[in-house]
Amino acid sequence: MTEQPNVILHWQGAICTVTINNPEKHNILTPPCLQEIAGTFKRLGEEDSSIVVILRGAGREAFSAGADIRTMPTRTSDQSGAAPLQHDDVSTAFNAILNYPHPVIAMIHGYALGAGCMLALACDIRVASDRVQMGIPTSRMGLIPSWEEFKRFLIVLGYNSALEIFLTGKQYDGETCLAKGMINYLVEDNELETFTHKLAEEVTRCAPLSLRSAKNILTAIAENPAPSPETLAHFRMLLDQARDSDDHEEAKSAFKEKRPPVFKGR
Repeated sequence: MTEQPNVILHWQGAICTVTINNPEKHNILTPPCLQEIAGTFKRLGEEDSSIVVILRGAGREAFSAGADIRTMPTRTSDQSGAAPLQHDDVSTAFNAILNYPHPVIAMIHGYALGAGCMLALACDIRVASDRVQMGIPTSRMGLIPSWEEFKRFLIVLGYNSALEIFLTGKQYDGETCLAKGMINYLVEDNELETFTHKLAEEVTRCAPLSLRSAKNILTAIAENPAPSPETLAHFRMLLDQARDSDDHEEAKSAFKEKRPPVFKGR
């Protein structure tokens, strides 16, 4: 019997869909699955083969119901003084998504809880169905997220919403998620896939260099409000690169010729 893959990749032009593949168990995140998610985003970033990635869960019941509690080390486990393996795996997958150079869209249906919610918040844009349930029950499990995960929630949601989410451990419905900024769009369940793919197609019409630079610069500003001289020099380099790029010339030509631009990513 062939073991099912933890992650499935599907390409449609410049769009790559990454699917967490454990629908029978609401796409819970085991250590091998988290490691494969991290490796997948690292590899996609190195290959530079897609302009936008859609992250979703298999089936219709859950984006991901969170980490597999059964794999969490117990107090009697031999950890040799190291941090719990599960926590490290969540952080690694979270950071791999966060650091992916191109836009990542989370397509969220059903449950996105705990580590699943964290992976969704690592994405750049989140589209959810009206059946969504999101939350971080770490406080109810006697756990805390990593520094990077706390920081991401603070940046995306602001202090008040982030603090409430971590202090209560509550699950939130779609309307509340939208009001708190946990998601960008809330759509009817049967329109989720169509809406998300149309949004991804909109992204692919943009110049790849501009997309990479916008994500890079906005992330740096959010995380480092007072940029160093080196950071400003890097920003100027990115600006010059975009201004002198073939894609910029193509955009000007396409505008004059009243046709869609054909970007090459250079």
